[in-house]
Amino acid sequence: NVVCLRCGIPLDGVMWLLEKVSRGRLPSDLSLQPVPPGLRVSATVPMMGAGLQISAVIYVDQVTLAMESVRIHLRVRDLSIKPPAGSPIGSMLSMMDLSKPGDLLGFMPVRPALIVDAHGDEFVLELMKLPKLASNPMAHKIVAALSEVLASKELVTEDDLLVLGFKAMPLGLLNALGHLRS
Repeated sequence: NVVCLRCGIPLDGVMWLLEKVSRGRLPSDLSLQPVPPGLRVSATVPMMGAGLQISAVIYVDQVTLAMESVRIHLRVRDLSIKPPAGSPIGSMLSMMDLSKPGDLLGFMPVRPALIVDAHGDEFVLELMKLPKLASNPMAHKIVAALSEVLASKELVTEDDLLVLGFKAMPLGLLNALGHLRS
């Protein structure tokens, strides 16, 4: 895997990292299960006074690094939302087409800045629109430097690993150093 520039991270390690980064704001029953090449994410999320059990399989099609951008193109499949029995939100959810979650964003009064585009089951996320990354000059330098020397080949699951695959571009090394020094 090292020769092929692939790195496997155990899903338990991903969960540990998510817990550290979120500082206790994740749902207590968050679960990550490999569904190669995708990842099933499930959790109970409080909404409108009800605990909704949400589950979906996420497939990452492409990760693009550019000078000021980290874009993730993904698909959300097998979306399942189960409200508690007798909940008023249950009848509303039964009328929605959950096979096209991107189209449901059109009904939201405010779309999260992170979501650049969404239609059908496809989403495009721009990580540099996250407030903490957008306001961090060092993050911009690191993204610019990495975009000169690395390109993403894959982001998939295999067994109980999240596998990241990269393509090296050694000719961009001098430009990358220039970004870090500026």
